[in-house]
Amino acid sequence: MSQIADEMADEQEEMLQDSSGDGSSDEDDDINEQREGELRTKVEEIRKQLDGNELYYDGHVNLITALRELMELEEARKAREKMSEVYPLTPELWLDWIRDEQKICSTPKEREYIVNLFERAVKDYTSVQVWMEYVMFMLGGGDNTVTRTVGEKALTAVGTHVAEGLLVWQVVLLVEKQIYSGLQRPGTVQSEEDMKAQEKQQKRIQSLYRRLIRVPLLNADYQHLMEEAAEFFEADFDVHMKADLEKTKQKLNEKIPFEEKLLQAGNDTSKLATYRLYIQYLQENDNPAATQSLYERAVSDHCLDASLWEEYVKFVIRQFPDLDYVVLPICERSQRNCPWSAALCELHISALQLFSVGEETKTFMKKVKGALEKGLGSGLQSGSEATRMWMSYLVCQRRLIKWDQEHAGELDALRESGQQAITMIDSYFGESGDIESEIPRFLARIEAEFAKNMERAREIWNDIIMKRNNNFKNVSLWLEFINLERSYGTEKHCRKLFRRSLERVWDWVESIGSAYLHFEQETGTIESMEDFQKRYEDRMVIVNKKRAEDAAKFGETNENQERRHQRDKGKRQDKKRQAFVQPETATFKAPHPVSKRKDTQNRKVSTPHEGSNGNDAPQSAESAVMPPPPGHKEDVTPPPGFKDVVTPPPGFKSDVPPPPGFKDTITPPPGFKDSSSPPPGYTGSSSKAKKREREDYTDTEHEVKKLKVAELHGVRIKEDDCEDLCTVFLSNLEFSVGKEEVVPIFASCGEVKDFRLVKDYKCRSKGFGYLVFKTQSAAANALKYDRTAIKGRPMYVSAYDPDGHTHQFQYSTGLEREKVFIRGLPFSLTEEKIKELFISHGEIKEIRLVTYRNGHSKGLCYLTYPNAETAEKVVKAMDGTEIEGKIISVMISDPSNKMKPNEGNASTNPAVKNSEKKVPGSRGKGMFNLMPRSLMRATSTAEPTSSEPETPIKPKSNEDFRKMFLK
Repeated sequence: MSQIADEMADEQEEMLQDSSGDGSSDEDDDINEQREGELRTKVEEIRKQLDGNELYYDGHVNLITALRELMELEEARKAREKMSEVYPLTPELWLDWIRDEQKICSTPKEREYIVNLFERAVKDYTSVQVWMEYVMFMLGGGDNTVTRTVGEKALTAVGTHVAEGLLVWQVVLLVEKQIYSGLQRPGTVQSEEDMKAQEKQQKRIQSLYRRLIRVPLLNADYQHLMEEAAEFFEADFDVHMKADLEKTKQKLNEKIPFEEKLLQAGNDTSKLATYRLYIQYLQENDNPAATQSLYERAVSDHCLDASLWEEYVKFVIRQFPDLDYVVLPICERSQRNCPWSAALCELHISALQLFSVGEETKTFMKKVKGALEKGLGSGLQSGSEATRMWMSYLVCQRRLIKWDQEHAGELDALRESGQQAITMIDSYFGESGDIESEIPRFLARIEAEFAKNMERAREIWNDIIMKRNNNFKNVSLWLEFINLERSYGTEKHCRKLFRRSLERVWDWVESIGSAYLHFEQETGTIESMEDFQKRYEDRMVIVNKKRAEDAAKFGETNENQERRHQRDKGKRQDKKRQAFVQPETATFKAPHPVSKRKDTQNRKVSTPHEGSNGNDAPQSAESAVMPPPPGHKEDVTPPPGFKDVVTPPPGFKSDVPPPPGFKDTITPPPGFKDSSSPPPGYTGSSSKAKKREREDYTDTEHEVKKLKVAELHGVRIKEDDCEDLCTVFLSNLEFSVGKEEVVPIFASCGEVKDFRLVKDYKCRSKGFGYLVFKTQSAAANALKYDRTAIKGRPMYVSAYDPDGHTHQFQYSTGLEREKVFIRGLPFSLTEEKIKELFISHGEIKEIRLVTYRNGHSKGLCYLTYPNAETAEKVVKAMDGTEIEGKIISVMISDPSNKMKPNEGNASTNPAVKNSEKKVPGSRGKGMFNLMPRSLMRATSTAEPTSSEPETPIKPKSNEDFRKMFLK
């Protein structure tokens, strides 16, 4: 045991010497002056950003990384402490911090500080690696009792971790075996006390093996474990251990499918779903400790999922209702990870109340207020979340008031908190904050029911009804106010409320009337009842009139919509109804008498004489497919004496002359108007005429209307297939830019056939459009005008891609020796100014200033020279120069080195030399990133895999671990 402690001390001494010694012998660890200056500038910039926003997660991580590279360990410690106050640190960040502190640890006080760091680390996240480091660090201290205590904590925390728990068991067993070996002294006579110590240690190891046999763990060779355990058992294993081993194997086989699904999960959603199924299975079939261990694994992988934390907190509260040391840390961790969740804030405050028995009120309220401030200070996006947090805090304050004792101070504190909540929500969220007015209603109920201050309650309710969200139209709020007044107020005020609500409510007036009627029946007089009936009847007349008007408007709207739907529905039939017109003649012709045959089945039979021009009349589909009735005869023989043609009677004249005075053309009387106004009550043409009008809306007119709408909104309608090759796609346009500004720019390219600016439903520009040329060569020439500025904003020009505008990057991504890349330029420099600065070193063929979509410079620029020699000359002359207070970097353009940082000669390529390392744990520019930090660290720290197939990892034996610790 002492040998291990001495070796650990030697290792720490070597680490201290490495950190404090002269590093000139190792060139890789030296920081040149230029890099040091860049890092110090970066540190100052990040600190300025953090001064205004402590929630900037990436800023904290970047600051710690920069300070570590500068070897400013004291400053890095302060930065870590500040970040730990705001966010929980990932296991990787904790281990980096602890290892940095171990390098300079030389006193017992510093060692105690490292132990404190370990305790804080294991509280943030459950990590097997952190617990293993903790146990080994305590083993180096030489205190077996403390080491054994930490080992037991490690087994309790991660011993049931199915995937990685075996490592902790092996470390703890190794520690106990080392202690047992130290008690054995071969070649010496041992005292009775030494024998008892050995026996006690042997029983401790036997107990560990019995516990290990009961835990299902992956990669555990139970047969090998039984052989190892046999060394510490004097006789064979008892029957119970063998039975436990069989049960453990059975449990492991049931858990393996879930573990495999977790390994095969392709994304966070599927992995989280697998965790939930796994947890449900353990809740039904395993003990609570195993379920809690799995919850810890799940929240480590999905630390930003508030719903998962909520499930975890509810589980521990119900499963361990008396263990405050288990429940409260989990509640605190959940709110540190998801401070924006109102549900977690509410659960945290409830848990604090559950375990507040015997605690001083001042201390308890300080904790509750801290939980509320943690939630409110996280940048809430919803007023409902803030309302829920404040309500949980106010309810907690109300529970502390003892109404049968002196409570003036507590009541004033509740009133002050309620007013503070209302002011805060109204100022940040306005009327969309507390939509249901939950907080004022709660305070009004407290004032009326407990404080007996009905005047204050009426003031709050008047503010709710008349000043918030048009609540004077809400029947339910009026009824709640009325019920409160009936319960704790006076009859006079209650009757006033009924009258006010009856005058202001438009919907569900009958509910107010029913409650008003019951009130008068129970408490009113005959005069008050008559007054109610008059008021209610008069109000209903007004309400019913408004309802009728609304119904008429609604019906008219529906009718118009239905009419438009029928008009635009499908294509119309090509055939029109044919009109039967009799020609006008000057003589009257009496019709010939015609005999009509009546069908025996009373059905209309069409003949060739029916219809115009002798055509057959169209028959309906039903008559065409309807079978004839029974007994039907196709040809019926006429009865005897039947005459098909009837002879006209004597004296019959076919042509009758018109009567005397008949005029073929009638002259209209004086004052006659051809187009007169319709008589009163006229409602327009008949339904048949309207139907004919709708049918006259031909397909051609419909297509014309579609073309007009398409042209109005900029929808591109392709006339032929070759038009795609003559079209370019324009994007990033200023919304005020139109055809007058765009088309003249492309006048030199060729004739423009059409320009379509895409617009929204209000005919406002969407910032992109299509430009169609006559020829394909003109469209190719137009691509040269890419990023041409229009009204200070670069216009993007690209070839038209009908598959979705998925355009390829048009610039080279390889090494271009004749092109230089400049970064760090002041944002105020234009292309002309840059050209003036660099023209003295050689002719510039092309210049490209990289900008954002709004046209503002990114501080990056590309210059193309005639040859590579000139470009190299520019790099040597201008790299590291200062322009307007900023030091620029100039290098040969080679984007491929940025994508492959490990290839090429980094010492000769400034792009690789000056590239920054990606910081592990970065969340991007936003305040929150929904990707779990554990996955982000795993992605950022993963090493490149070899092309050779990996050999399976053989489980390490005790001898292997012993050799590892003796190195």
